[in-house]
Amino acid sequence: MRKLVYVLAAATLLAPTLAEAQTKKRSTGRTSVRIVQSRRDCCWGNRFTFEPYAGAVKDAYDASPDDDNTALLLGFRVGYLLSSRIRLLGNVAYSESDDIAPHGTTGYYLYDNTWVYTTAGGEFDVVPGRASVSLGLQGGAAFRRIDLDGTVGTPVLPAEPDEGFSAREVIIPSLMGRYRLTNRMTVMAGLQDNIFNFLEGPAKHSLSITGGLSFR
Repeated sequence: MRKLVYVLAAATLLAPTLAEAQTKKRSTGRTSVRIVQSRRDCCWGNRFTFEPYAGAVKDAYDASPDDDNTALLLGFRVGYLLSSRIRLLGNVAYSESDDIAPHGTTGYYLYDNTWVYTTAGGEFDVVPGRASVSLGLQGGAAFRRIDLDGTVGTPVLPAEPDEGFSAREVIIPSLMGRYRLTNRMTVMAGLQDNIFNFLEGPAKHSLSITGGLSFR
């Protein structure tokens, strides 16, 4: 019994030395490889992006016959890089269209369309790299408010009541081009189609062209 105790004690003392010797033996028999993530990689460091942008949007709900249904569009996106080619996006945008009332009589009201977009979705780089091209899809709600802006002549009918914002479902397929200037800044430009009432119909399309910067 006493001999067994001595053997166990000796094994306990010699185990670390034997393990270290075995590790050295293994390390000398093969080459270790260290993988270092490059700073040029898209996902190095911070994966979040902030993307302010501006552009023009054709308002599908502008009923005026003057063909002046293009409005300024301002917004920003918050992104999260899942990989070098896939990013998640959250989007908030604002636009206002002037003079949306039809001019059918000598007396009429002038209205403005105010839009607030809140959407989320993602993008996939079909052409990856420093200069990339991506397809995207977002969905959410667009909030519309009609504001009385003035009158022309003496309208016969009463003005539209101020009912505040009303929500409409919207999906936004997009085609986006990006060029990475530095590790933290990318210039971008794209084409989007804001599709309203796609569930209930008939669908209305508001095309927009935007450009901006992406910061990390």
